[in-house]
Amino acid sequence: MPPTTIVLADDHALFRETLADLLNAQPALAVVGHAADAAQAVRCAAAEQPDLLLLDFQMPGSHGAGTVREIIAVSPGTRVLCLSAHAHPYLVEEMLAAGARGFLHKGIGREALLTTLSRALTEPRHTTVLVPAVTADHVPLEEPLSRREHQVLVGAAAAMSNRQIADRLGITEGTVKRHLNSVFRKLGAVSRLDAVNKAVRASLIPSPDVHAVAPRRSPGRRPSPATGARPLRRSPGG
Repeated sequence: MPPTTIVLADDHALFRETLADLLNAQPALAVVGHAADAAQAVRCAAAEQPDLLLLDFQMPGSHGAGTVREIIAVSPGTRVLCLSAHAHPYLVEEMLAAGARGFLHKGIGREALLTTLSRALTEPRHTTVLVPAVTADHVPLEEPLSRREHQVLVGAAAAMSNRQIADRLGITEGTVKRHLNSVFRKLGAVSRLDAVNKAVRASLIPSPDVHAVAPRRSPGRRPSPATGARPLRRSPGG
């Protein structure tokens, strides 16, 4: 019986190579491809048509749920399992809705991972979610964010302007501003940057690859909490 073929898609080379060593040590498994960004993941899936693809959906160029859909479109027989250091319910829900067959936190153990891979193959309809329990650093909000508020917040964290967020979600700029104001209220934030930082600390969203920098403004002028995205610059060495 041929081994189960697997593609690993993660931008952290050491993690990817360590995982490959673990999987290749199993007689029934064979890693047939590596990808360091979303575009490579899609191309590798199309070329290899693997049985499984382990995806860090927060890689460079990734569109989250969109990347899952792209992989399934080019390789319908591939079962996608998402790997992430972040496990907020919104992220889990979005990935599973896009067609992923599981969502695994990167902190899971060896046996749990191997069991999950086996079940993904033998039980096609089974969906596995292995994430940490709620901790002191991940305390639920008294008033949780709605799905749309979470989507707007993710856009803000990606340095998108209100217009760009509106275009992506198919809503108006005014609606984006209302959602942002609601997010600020629920998080106790005073600005987009403050909201993003608080959301990251609470594991509501993944940490952005870049750090926001407040724009220059005239003395005495206070920024509107729901204005467009602020300029970003890459962190040193980023």
